Amino acid sequence: MTDTILALIPTYGLWVIFLTLLFCSMAIPLPGSMLMIAAGSFASSGDIDLYLAMGVAYAGYIAGDQTAYRVAHMAGPPLLNRFRRSVKAAAMIERAERLLERRGLLAVFLSHTIISPIGPWVSYICGAAQMKWLHFSLASVAGAACWVAAYGLVGYYFADRLADLAQLANDGVGFLLAFAVAAATGWWLLSSWKKFREKTRTEDALKEAPARGD
Repeated sequence: MTDTILALIPTYGLWVIFLTLLFCSMAIPLPGSMLMIAAGSFASSGDIDLYLAMGVAYAGYIAGDQTAYRVAHMAGPPLLNRFRRSVKAAAMIERAERLLERRGLLAVFLSHTIISPIGPWVSYICGAAQMKWLHFSLASVAGAACWVAAYGLVGYYFADRLADLAQLANDGVGFLLAFAVAAATGWWLLSSWKKFREKTRTEDALKEAPARGD
């Protein structure tokens, strides 16, 4: 399956990336992480544009994610009960439920980055539980951005070690890369927010200075 999908990238490139990520986000078993690494690798050799590939992957990820949430939101718990008929799906749903119980909204972000295998199930559960759409979406789009960036950039900068990266992705170690990007993104957002607050305070102080002088 993986070899077949990867072989389609040079010909159908962006469509393959979009559809694979869309279906992966709906819990259809396709090699999403391996595809994203391969997309970065193809971009490094000039076959596709890196940022365009990541943008398309991100769009596919979000589209599938939102579809899973919306379908479960309309169908409710009976949909999860149908999924539980599969032993494998039941185990993943149980893991997702435990994570949501422990971490709440943070679980949505974590399941879209370092614990991405249960990401689709978290989306279904959030929809079935009637979690507020805005809260779910903010956490999921942030997580998806980190995930796409992590795997895409790793594939791009380490294209000559594609086989090793594939093994990391399959073993689950590659999820640590998504965590690293997530942590870096969080640090950047926090730093930007602090700079913005400092700038705002400085501007306010300058505005008040003439008034005090009068």
